[in-house]
Amino acid sequence: MYPLRRLCHNLACFALLLPLATGGLAVAEESPRLTLQDLFSADPIGDSALSPDGKTIALARAGQIQLMPSEGGWPVTLTSTAGAKSGLAWSPDGKSIAYASQGGIFVVSASGGAPHRLTTPGTGAGGDPRQSGDRSPEWSPSGHWILFASGRRGTASLMVVSVDGSETTFITPPHDEAQSGQWSPSGDEIVYTSNGKEYFSGRINLIKFDPKAGQPVGAPVVLYTSPIDRGGGWSIRGVTWSPDGKTIATVLQNSGWNHIYLLPKTGGAPKQITDGSFEDENPAFSPDGKSIAFISNRDLLEATNLWVIPAQGGTAKLVTKFDVPGMSARPQWAPDSKSIYFNHQSPIESPDLLVQDLSASTPKYLTHTTPTNFSSAQVPQRVTWKSKDGKEIAGLLYTPPNMKPGTKLPTILFIHGGPEGQDNFDFDRDAGWPQYQYLAQAGYIVLRPNYRGSSGYGEAFRNLNVEDSNGGETDDVAAGAQYLIDRGLADPKRIAICGLSHGGTMVGYAITRYPDLFAAAIQMAGVVDREMFVYRTNPHSAVRWMMKMGGTPTEKPEVYAKANVLLSVDKIKTPLMIIHGENDPQVPPGEAAAFARALHANHKTYFYFTYPNELHGLSNPAHRLDAMQKELVFLERYINPKYGTVTTSPDEVAFPGTAANAHVEPK
Repeated sequence: MYPLRRLCHNLACFALLLPLATGGLAVAEESPRLTLQDLFSADPIGDSALSPDGKTIALARAGQIQLMPSEGGWPVTLTSTAGAKSGLAWSPDGKSIAYASQGGIFVVSASGGAPHRLTTPGTGAGGDPRQSGDRSPEWSPSGHWILFASGRRGTASLMVVSVDGSETTFITPPHDEAQSGQWSPSGDEIVYTSNGKEYFSGRINLIKFDPKAGQPVGAPVVLYTSPIDRGGGWSIRGVTWSPDGKTIATVLQNSGWNHIYLLPKTGGAPKQITDGSFEDENPAFSPDGKSIAFISNRDLLEATNLWVIPAQGGTAKLVTKFDVPGMSARPQWAPDSKSIYFNHQSPIESPDLLVQDLSASTPKYLTHTTPTNFSSAQVPQRVTWKSKDGKEIAGLLYTPPNMKPGTKLPTILFIHGGPEGQDNFDFDRDAGWPQYQYLAQAGYIVLRPNYRGSSGYGEAFRNLNVEDSNGGETDDVAAGAQYLIDRGLADPKRIAICGLSHGGTMVGYAITRYPDLFAAAIQMAGVVDREMFVYRTNPHSAVRWMMKMGGTPTEKPEVYAKANVLLSVDKIKTPLMIIHGENDPQVPPGEAAAFARALHANHKTYFYFTYPNELHGLSNPAHRLDAMQKELVFLERYINPKYGTVTTSPDEVAFPGTAANAHVEPK
């Protein structure tokens, strides 16, 4: 049994050099490629907000707020304070901007000056520390109050604070897991979504508000309760008011796909206004009330574009189209209802802010954040294969540039988390793993499979892993590896699998269910014992996973046993690297510790690193770079080894960096 914080000294590892080289790989000479440092150089646009008069845009970028003319131009930095900024919201008079930072709500004058902190929530009363702060500010129409979400009770609540910060009041009841709050146009009502064990997929609630007293009036009224979807978590994707205050637009999956519905503020049956075998999201009413802008993947299930539909339903119109598939998001109407601002990214473009004049054929880029050193990035290929049961699975495939025909290369499968996540045509900005573009340029085949349980393919597909964790989802991934072997791309003896969160869980499933398929595996923040997980994770996550598993461990012991990797450690043949944040509130660090103990007891090859003060995944840039360097050394050792490297050092060469606590147990 090895303690979590045992430092790695004089490791009996292997002598390898960084950065990666393509020596030994059948890849033609190419232009200079990305470095590890390049992965941190992109500085994309975060949240943005258009001023009430439509003349100025506030942008969150590089940890600060910037202002720029809405028609484009040179941005001016407004703030210089520490901490990332999010949830930018203009006051109704256009003189101030509210935002969330350092766990609280701030207001800053649009003309400059020191920001004023309105709220200081403390550490919260238990629950998930990632949600303990205050966030998502929304000004009341009068400008006297700011509505915001807070986790200070230990669950998600809605609160208001006066514009001077002197009064703060809870709006929602203590045990109502509330979010997505929106003021009515009149300012005397708030609509929001909530969920609980009994209404797991969400409710839409309306509560009256006294603008003079700054207090809620009466109890919330439930306008709509969604049918429970055990596989999708929340089926209600936010709420937004019509300009006349009579209707609420929302996204429900009652048709089996996410579509837009209209709900009278008095309640009643929702009216569906979009339909089809695709997902619609982010509805936004035009200021004149005639149209709704929304985001949809109806052209390509792994990409999204901007669409517009008449406010009461009708034929949807594609507003923007790009030569390269990508991801559009966050539509905002100009005050005259003639143009729409939105964010967009693609595999070759970092997130930028664009505007689409509805009378023009192409959008206008207002920002250009893609670094020049990403000019060699590639657009991945969408591929499909059949799983063990015949179900079609889609994924994104990256191949080295100028790859020689007939060669079989080392291959890496990256498994997304959730499991309701989806790999799509995005910028691939690093989230703690070596980036797909980087590895492809270094001579590796990279596949990102959207296994059953993924979002973007409808409710039926997303629910295929309900009560079947470590079943068909694992077969989907293994079939993806076999697909690459059958195509003659992957060397069957040099395939690795990597994953974060549920992707890390899938790594454990894959190397126990298919022990001869993978030559290396990297697990980051993964679950190995779902029963231990539901006892130790945060409350909302425990409820979500017990829904997905079909009940408690006592009620469904066979389902939990099937998902318990610790029961099959003896089957593992694959060398494994484990990485975990020491303060993870989502997947408790005890999961990684238990896995390491079991691997040691069974005399398996494993490398175990933990990072202090990290939650779910790695956020500290130094930790992320350190982990990436270790992962690259590990991958090169087991699926792309180098021989004959010269060193005169008398010492054994360990993994690079000393930022992580570790125990290394090579076989």
